[in-house]
Amino acid sequence: MNSKEKILSKIKNLPIKNFTLQREDPVVHIKSYSDDLVEEYIARATENKANVIKTNLSNLEKNINEIIQKENVKNLIYPNGLPINLDEIKINNKFKFDKPIESFKTELFNYDTSIINANSAVSSHGVFCVISSKFQPRLLSLTPKLCIVLLKKENIVKSLSAAFNDIKKQNETIPTNILFISGPSRTSDIELKTVMGVHGSQIVYVLVY
Repeated sequence: MNSKEKILSKIKNLPIKNFTLQREDPVVHIKSYSDDLVEEYIARATENKANVIKTNLSNLEKNINEIIQKENVKNLIYPNGLPINLDEIKINNKFKFDKPIESFKTELFNYDTSIINANSAVSSHGVFCVISSKFQPRLLSLTPKLCIVLLKKENIVKSLSAAFNDIKKQNETIPTNILFISGPSRTSDIELKTVMGVHGSQIVYVLVY
C-alpha cells in the first residue's frame, strides 16, 4: 500500500458518522444598514464612491441628460436592450456596440461615456453585477471615463450567494465572465496614493429605478 492509499484508508475509517455539513450564508455576519434592500444598496454603493440616483423608468432619459450636462461628456457608446429612448439622449456622438470589436477597436477609447444594464445588485456589499456577453461586452464598463448603470430595484438582492443563484436560474450554464463592480476604479499601488480610473471608469453613476 503506497502513501496515498494509506491516507485515503485512514480518512475512510475515521469514526465520523452521519456528518452533515452546516452551510451558512456569510451575509448574516455583515451588519445591515437597513431591512430595505434598496436603501441598503444605495448606502453601501455611496460608501463605495458610486453616484447613486433613485428614480423611475419614465425619468431615466432626464436623469441621463442631467449627468451628461454636469460631466460635460461628448461621445456615447451603448449596447442593445437599454430601457430608454436613445433619441432623447442629448449627446453629440452616439455609437451602438453591435459590431465585432475588430471593426472599430482603434476608435474605442474615443468614447468617454457608456450606458449599461446591471443584471443585479448586492445590498450587503453595495456592488452591482454585470454579465459580459456579445450583447453587452465587458469593455463597456472598463474603457469609458464615465459609466452610467441602469439598475432595476427588484433586481437588488441581499447577498453574493443570492446573486449567483439568480444567475444560475437565468442561464443554462454559469457565464464565463461575471463582474461585481462597487463603483469607480481605484488603486493605491502608486506611492500608496489613491488613483481613480486605472482599471476602469473614473466616474460611475447608478440609476436605481
